[in-house]
Amino acid sequence: MFTRGWPPFEMVVEGEPQGAALDIFRASMPDGVEPVVSMKPAARSALRERGDTLYTRLECIDWMDDAENFLWSEPVMTLETVLYSTSAHPVEYRGESSLYGLTIGCIKGFNYPEVETLFESGKANRYNVNSDLVLLRMLKAGRVDVALFDRATVNWLIRNSIELRPEDYHVAADPLGRSQLRFAFSKSPEMIPLLKSINERIRVNREQGVYDRIMEQYR
Repeated sequence: MFTRGWPPFEMVVEGEPQGAALDIFRASMPDGVEPVVSMKPAARSALRERGDTLYTRLECIDWMDDAENFLWSEPVMTLETVLYSTSAHPVEYRGESSLYGLTIGCIKGFNYPEVETLFESGKANRYNVNSDLVLLRMLKAGRVDVALFDRATVNWLIRNSIELRPEDYHVAADPLGRSQLRFAFSKSPEMIPLLKSINERIRVNREQGVYDRIMEQYR
């Protein structure tokens, strides 16, 4: 898990690692598999390690530049990337041109495939911060024009904040994109037979609404 957190998927509450990612992991693994949580400032780097320990994270293939270096599970759920602005200066997303000239708040180190060409071309400015909560505060204060969040994270943060209110913000009607959240595993021969069992359980869980019920606890 990221030491800086990824609410509501990865959080530390009263010193204990918690969150939807752990709940989804426990629901997805075959009997007898239990998580050992490792907190790392660069958590994705653990997936690249080779050794006796097998690492996994909830990730999206399109977030990873070297996705081919990992083993991937079946999709667990869909994440939407949404555009937030302030209620005083609402911005709707109507394709890339609707973001021209804007300063877009992003999480440092995160990849946003939907708008990367805007940053590369200089048609929009990327402003990086380390925390979604800090980004929400900056947006409210007008230090960025708009900000990008996954819908689950921003809903959780605003609901649990004493300083931020839903009415402070405008959510663009059209999401920027959708990504399939999956488990990424260390690429190891030991994982191949286990992955088949994991995928079977994931398919059953999706059909039975297990993941929807887990996420309801974090909305």
